[in-house]
This record gives sequence, structure tokens and C-alpha cells, in this order.
Amino acid sequence: MSLLGRLIYKTRKFYDDDFDWNTYTADSYARRVKNDIESEFVAIAQDGQLSFDAATGGVTIQNGALHPNALLILEMIGQLQPKSVHEVGCGGGDHVANGKTLYPAIRFTGGDRGQTQLDMAVQRHPELADCVGLQDLTMPFSHHWPRAELVYSQAVLMHIHTAVSHFVALANMVNSADRFVLLVENVQCHNFVADINALREGGHFNWPEMNMYLVTGSTGTRGILLSKEKQDFPLLTSDAQLREGAKYSKRRVVRADEDSARAIFGPAKAG
Repeated sequence: MSLLGRLIYKTRKFYDDDFDWNTYTADSYARRVKNDIESEFVAIAQDGQLSFDAATGGVTIQNGALHPNALLILEMIGQLQPKSVHEVGCGGGDHVANGKTLYPAIRFTGGDRGQTQLDMAVQRHPELADCVGLQDLTMPFSHHWPRAELVYSQAVLMHIHTAVSHFVALANMVNSADRFVLLVENVQCHNFVADINALREGGHFNWPEMNMYLVTGSTGTRGILLSKEKQDFPLLTSDAQLREGAKYSKRRVVRADEDSARAIFGPAKAG
């Protein structure tokens, strides 16, 4: 995008998604994996390199470090011990592959809206050929999508800003999860807590009960856990609580408010 285009984009009230998903792999994602992830962290763990300590709930890695987001995801899987896990927006498949390596008894799947993303995942992890598939979370719910006890996203919903698409994606995540939803996202990009509560109160979730918790990885990364059952984590009640102590962009928070304001929840009530 040109400099003029960027300036115009920042002044718009209504936004498109952060990327063109048709060219995302070549334009941005492949480069970010190489330059931002693999330059500092272990992206693909080998057998025996990862271990989970049930006593502390932490994950350790030999000969290197995991990205804090990846660490939080693996730690929550270890603590919750679901029978199945599905990643929405699985990209290059590293999280799915590392989960399968660390927890071989758990069934892992992944979905992404870009075929080039899935091609990259299978290229990096040939063993995932039967575990990943196309899934556009902003489409109406599909009964063909994989169900799992735990459904999670990592740096996915934060990039969705077109119309009410991120609300659709949130509802689809909950409605395809049997027990848990985990969000590991940039918390300044959407009012996640307020949006989740509005979707729940508007009748957009099929869960009879939902508990929302603030979860923190061993390196301090924060996430949102939605659970059908009560858990021993701090209750999460507001976006201010989620953002407490974090540096954030005023422009992004303004955009988050505008995104939240364009949704209409639930049916109209008869007078």
C-alpha cells in the first residue's frame, strides 16, 4: 500500500481487513515467519525437545525458546487436557505440528481461508496433509468444519475488520467448540470482552453456559479463555482488565470501538 493509501486508510471510519488474504502468504506471512519468528525462536520443535510439567502447568523447550504466544497455547492445552484441538487460521501449521509433537494422544486439526497458507503448512509439515483444510471463519457456520473440545486462534481475529466479520468469526469459534475457546490476539485491535458478552447476550452462541477467564503464559503473555465449565483462573470482566499495564495505540482502540459499534445483536423484541 502506498504512503498516501496508508494515510487515507488510517482516517477511514470503516475498515477492510489488514491483509489481502489471496496474496497474504507471498506478500507478508512467509517473510514474517522467516524474519520475525525463525530468527529468534524455535518454530518447529523436534521429538523430545518440548516437555509439559503438570505440576507447574508450564512448557519447557531444550536448545532454544518458543514464541510467547506459542508457549501460552501449548501450556493451556497441557493444563486443560482436551481430547481434540482445532486451530483457526493455522497458517504454516507450526502450532498444530508442535502440539502433535508434545501431546501425541490429542487429536489436532487446523483450518485456514488461504490455500497458499495450507500449501505452506504441508510443505513445512508433510504429516499435516490430512489434518488441515480450507475454512473461512467469516462465512456462515458450516457443519462440515471440524469440531474439537478446544478451538483457538493466534493473531487471526485481530486482523479482521471488514463489516461485522470478526463477530461472525467469534460466534463460529464458540459454536464449533465442545468445551473451550482460547484467543491469543492483540487485545487493542478489538474490544474482545465486550464483543463476546454482546454476542452471548444476543443469543449468538449455542453454549448454555459460558465462563470467561484471563489466562497468562509462563512468560507473561495474556489470553482469553472461554469455558463451558468453571475453571480455576481469574475471571475476565472487561477489556480494561485485559489491557491493564499494556502499551496500546490510540488509533487501534478507536478502530476497535468503531468495529464494535457497527454490530446489531440478537432479534428485535416485540413490544
